[in-house]
Amino acid sequence: MTAAVDLGLLDPATGTVAEVVSDEAYARAMVDVELALVRALSAVDAAPGAARDEGWAAGAVDVAALAAGARASGNPVLPLLAQLRAAAPSEVRDVLHLGATSQDVLDSATMLVAARTRGRIDAALVPVLAGLASLADAHRATPAVGRTLTQQAAPTVFGLRVAVLLEGVRRAAQHLDALELPAQLGGSVGTLAVLVDLLGADRADIVRRRFADELGLAFRPTAWHVERGPVAELGAALAVLVGALGRLGLEVAQGTRTELGELELGLGAAEGGSSAMPQKHNPVPAILLVAAARRAPGLAATLLGAQLALDDRPPGDWHAEWQPLRELLRLAVESAALAGDVIAALDVDPGRLRAHLDDGGGSAHAERAQWALVPFLGRARAQEVVRTALAAGDLVPALLAQLGDEPEAADRVRAVTDPERPVGLADRMIDAAIGMPS
Repeated sequence: MTAAVDLGLLDPATGTVAEVVSDEAYARAMVDVELALVRALSAVDAAPGAARDEGWAAGAVDVAALAAGARASGNPVLPLLAQLRAAAPSEVRDVLHLGATSQDVLDSATMLVAARTRGRIDAALVPVLAGLASLADAHRATPAVGRTLTQQAAPTVFGLRVAVLLEGVRRAAQHLDALELPAQLGGSVGTLAVLVDLLGADRADIVRRRFADELGLAFRPTAWHVERGPVAELGAALAVLVGALGRLGLEVAQGTRTELGELELGLGAAEGGSSAMPQKHNPVPAILLVAAARRAPGLAATLLGAQLALDDRPPGDWHAEWQPLRELLRLAVESAALAGDVIAALDVDPGRLRAHLDDGGGSAHAERAQWALVPFLGRARAQEVVRTALAAGDLVPALLAQLGDEPEAADRVRAVTDPERPVGLADRMIDAAIGMPS
């Protein structure tokens, strides 16, 4: 029995979203590329008008046979052409793949798959961005303890923590959307000489521009067979987005720790269970976001390394890109969907957030209290008073006891240690992140 190599057994986030980067999706894109070239040729009367009837291409490709045939040629385009030529009418058969090379087809198909996947990512991120913005706004006044280098540090608000996540995801998505995804049509060594020989320079130039338009991809004036910037940039942008979504997963996984309990994922009864411990309720979608973000940098590194492509067509560097880029596209679309699940299921516990702010006898307020006292006591005396209060174990009452003869200083300490008051520029930062006017 023949089975698919990867149904998601070791990638639990795989579902219907992964279909956009499946073997079938790549095969469909390669067929679309070949048909787009025929249409471009038809636009300059280099292919008969009947060539625009593409009904013959439906069902013309056997993906399993493509995969089997790719071993001999090192890529799937040769077996693809054999199948297409067998199915095509004679007037199409003569112009199919005219002037192109295998790398033109696979590079253009890859960018076509990326464009289609990017659309799915954008759609999946709509509720994520909206949900993060809503959370940031709703919790702009929810006191929380800020943590630095794993230790409790100073007061913040939970809404600002969410706003930072929102800003990271949105900027990563905007960068991905801004990337040009170019078509590739250069012929065997990037000169497009065969098309020029057959059609003349002007008509050949029209064909390559029309080809990009037909695919809805960007036009580049030179072939990028060995200038692999488009793939490297795409891979890096995908990795940054997956990392930004992974940060969301990491914050949620941390916040749902039993000993913290600041966050909770309201998963279904069948989700998050343990094979051994009946009490466990694991934040599975958050964990999978972190896992994806751990995998992404290594995949992007391969694409960055493949920029060292040699000659006019590269021996191995181009080939090394295929799977890592597909995996990054898959991780990005999966992560966007997972992030939507996380946002939909996320509950915030303001009481627990406040309780942890009060841990340590109010020591999280020490920094602001010390600086508040400097104008009244001088820096050295302010430091001494705060250290003494910290040693007493309950910062604010101990400070106030030392300031009995300094009512203005005491009032200032009360003001800066009141967790219900605004913290720094947090409100303005949240407004900026969620797009509210300042």
